[in-house]
Amino acid sequence: MDSDGSSLSFHTDRTPDTEPEEVCVREDGELRYRQLTQEYQALQRAYALLTETSGGNYDPEKEIKTREQLLSEISRYECRVVDLESALKQQGLDVKWVEEKQALYQRNQELVEKVRQMEGEDLRLKNDIQDVRDQNELLEFRILELEVKKITNKTNNNSNAVDHNLGPPPPLCPRPLTLCTSLSVSSCLSIWTCLCAQWLESIEVTKSALQQKMLDIESEKDRFSKQKGYLDEELDYRKQSMDQAHKRILELEAMLFEALQQEEGLKMEEGRLSETLTEDEREGLRRAMDQWKRTLMFELRERDAQILRERMDLLQLMQQRNKDLEEFIEAQKRQIKELEEKFLFLFLFFSLAFILWS
Repeated sequence: MDSDGSSLSFHTDRTPDTEPEEVCVREDGELRYRQLTQEYQALQRAYALLTETSGGNYDPEKEIKTREQLLSEISRYECRVVDLESALKQQGLDVKWVEEKQALYQRNQELVEKVRQMEGEDLRLKNDIQDVRDQNELLEFRILELEVKKITNKTNNNSNAVDHNLGPPPPLCPRPLTLCTSLSVSSCLSIWTCLCAQWLESIEVTKSALQQKMLDIESEKDRFSKQKGYLDEELDYRKQSMDQAHKRILELEAMLFEALQQEEGLKMEEGRLSETLTEDEREGLRRAMDQWKRTLMFELRERDAQILRERMDLLQLMQQRNKDLEEFIEAQKRQIKELEEKFLFLFLFFSLAFILWS
């Protein structure tokens, strides 16, 4: 009894300490075993389903290699596209001359406008000066006419007084010139000579100014011609650069297409997925390249059209400028001709007056 009691007391002492832990460990192990069994069964079902869908044996290592190869091809194509875009950007740096050309054209327009304003102001001032000169000449002519009338009235009065005192002159005897008449004639001739000298001097000054203006116009025309030649050379150079860039683009497109054609022969076994991805990637690259090519060609055509429009505007401006200069030269020639006619008329008038007075 003591031994049983001792053994009983022994069992009763160990049970509260060891049994819960063993039960927990056992339950945990059973739970894990059931979970592993369920996972294993799920993997078997998934493997069977994958085998049925693939139509044969499924090799995970081969599929991983195929996927890695596809990813490497995609990264290689992306690198090629990036290289192509960088090369095209470098070729497109030459297009910045359009902005510089536009700024230069605007500056040239501003300078031409300023020159036109200055020429208009100069022409207005010249017209004002010419009007003042014409008014002065008219006043001088009026003064001379009044002086001549005054002198002729005095001489007529003196001659009438002499005739009244001395009686009628004998026939066939010319009337002698008096001292007053000779003095008046000499004073008139001196005044007319001074006016003629002034007129000749003004005509010479105007002629020299017109000649200088014509020389300036010729030099400006030469400068415009040189500038036009320089712009034509620059335009030809830029067009050559554009053609070279276009050729480079075509070469890069040919290289890319050749690379795609080389990659076309790489087909994976049982690889409908691989073939589909390759076709999609190729189709996407082709669409992107076609769209980019159309965009670039449209931009190139727009830039060429803009350059041609600018050249046509500049050519029309130069033609209008030459036309204005030719009209100005013709007007100056007509003015010189009018001055020469006036001078000739005055010379004839003075000669006739001198003959009549003598």
